[in-house]
Amino acid sequence: MPKISPRKQVLDHPLYRAAMAAQHIAYQLMREVPPEHKAAATRLHGSLVHATTYAAYAVDPDVADKAAQWAGLAGTAALAKEQLEPLARFGDARDVDTLNEKIRELTSASLAGGTRSPGPP
Repeated sequence: MPKISPRKQVLDHPLYRAAMAAQHIAYQLMREVPPEHKAAATRLHGSLVHATTYAAYAVDPDVADKAAQWAGLAGTAALAKEQLEPLARFGDARDVDTLNEKIRELTSASLAGGTRSPGPP
């Protein structure tokens, strides 16, 4: 089945942008870690791919079950936070700080259940 890109209103949403930024930084980290840590870094990236999907559905006005999307986002953000901790020493400090901030934004938004959005895009 072909992937259908989110609509513009989803792409422009600050939560979706935060999730995509986190995913991108995790991908960069995955490329930088030593070979023996590649699998762990790949799992981190995978968690953030899932977080991006949950974020897209959480902010899409046509999705009926928002609670499931917010719960999924909360779970994947928490998992990503745990997965990042042992890998943080391998990445650029600024990138790791930014990634931590993006994960906090995702967690915060998921706990608020969409009642507020992360900062400006």
